[in-house]
Amino acid sequence: MIFVTSTQRGYTDSTSLSGPFNSVDEGKKEVTDGRTRGFDGDETRFTFFEVTPSGTKELGYVLFRDECEHDGDDLKEEHFYNRKQ
Repeated sequence: MIFVTSTQRGYTDSTSLSGPFNSVDEGKKEVTDGRTRGFDGDETRFTFFEVTPSGTKELGYVLFRDECEHDGDDLKEEHFYNRKQ
């Protein structure tokens, strides 16, 4: 099962949890796809975790930066780690 935490840094520091999802793609579709900005603040990070009977593993993240802190047009950064099965 996949869970996604969203962590907001800035005006109000907060964290929330979404899921469970059956896949990273489903989690991205529900939580980050179609989004061009994070929540109000300096940055919003959506971190994807896989929860299995053997433990929890971080899979990657989608980061949205605030335009006043980031030079450039693309405020969205996405990084998922290579996983070996």
